[in-house]
Amino acid sequence: RLSAVETLRAAPALRRLGLRGGLLSWDGRLADDARLVTAIARTAAAHGARVLTRCRAVALAGDGALVRDEETGREFTVRARAVINAAGVWAGGLVDGVRLRPSRGTHLVVRPEALPGRAGMQIPVPGEFGRFLLVLPQEDGRVYVGLTDEPADGPVPDVPEPSPGEIGFLLDVLGAALEVPVRPADVVGAFAGLRPLLDSGAGGGTADLSRRHAVLTSRDGVVTVVGGKLTTYRRMAEDAVDAAVRARGLAAGPCRTARIPLAGAASPDRLARLDAPRRLVRRYGAEAPLLAALGAEDPALLEPVVPGLPVLGAELAWAVRHEGALDAGDVLDRRTRIGLVAADRAAALPMAEALTRASAG
Repeated sequence: RLSAVETLRAAPALRRLGLRGGLLSWDGRLADDARLVTAIARTAAAHGARVLTRCRAVALAGDGALVRDEETGREFTVRARAVINAAGVWAGGLVDGVRLRPSRGTHLVVRPEALPGRAGMQIPVPGEFGRFLLVLPQEDGRVYVGLTDEPADGPVPDVPEPSPGEIGFLLDVLGAALEVPVRPADVVGAFAGLRPLLDSGAGGGTADLSRRHAVLTSRDGVVTVVGGKLTTYRRMAEDAVDAAVRARGLAAGPCRTARIPLAGAASPDRLARLDAPRRLVRRYGAEAPLLAALGAEDPALLEPVVPGLPVLGAELAWAVRHEGALDAGDVLDRRTRIGLVAADRAAALPMAEALTRASAG
């Protein structure tokens, strides 16, 4: 428990009138979801997986898939002993009988001066039970504010867009808890994602649907995994692979998912001894010295890509050379989070384009 004075010291933007105190807790920390996803893919590749990007699954069967190369338009068939459909909100369009009800979650990206403080905040949503608005300071200086839970009916977009109503809702709930409300001008970006929630058929809002993952097996043996959360990805993988092994009668040893370290993982003692900038160590682990070594080729790569943003040029170069980034969009939007702020994206675009051109050449 914190007194009112201690609460304001941690979160000085809070409204003072009526503030009695606060509750301090800790949560798991993730430096960047894009870094986690990329590390998982590279770890899988190290164990023999073939990772194909820019490929779309057109149709699935228990023994393979029809796949389209989105770069060339060429379609080809992949044969397999087992198929797992982990296509998120698109999963229902690939397997009969999988009914999804996607939910859109929107975040705002806010200037740090509008929400000063070293602590995140959980602000109850008025009139809702168990729903909170989250204020999440980021190590790059930005602050994320979210998130909504709105039904995303209709065709599934490749890139979901926040609606003006959702942005207004977030600002209203946030403003009710602050001494000085965040202005629309303080919002420098916004982004949305879609949750692949399983439709229970009970009606009501998507906020009432379970966030637990589900594993389903179709008549022809395709295993589909939907729902879940980022923090349960290892358990989701274990359950999905176990189901595929059973459905297809495969030989398999004990599951190793829970014990496999991701690319760059090392003990805290080893990480503390690495000769590399601390930012790179936090984000790339034991591979940080390899990124720092890129500065020997070009010292400019150890400088920030955008003034006021700590992302280094070496991170963009690493994405192109070792993480499969094919164009500037991959680098800025899917390997880093520079693209969440349009002005930062525009400033970093020339370097990203130059790096991808050099790689292609």
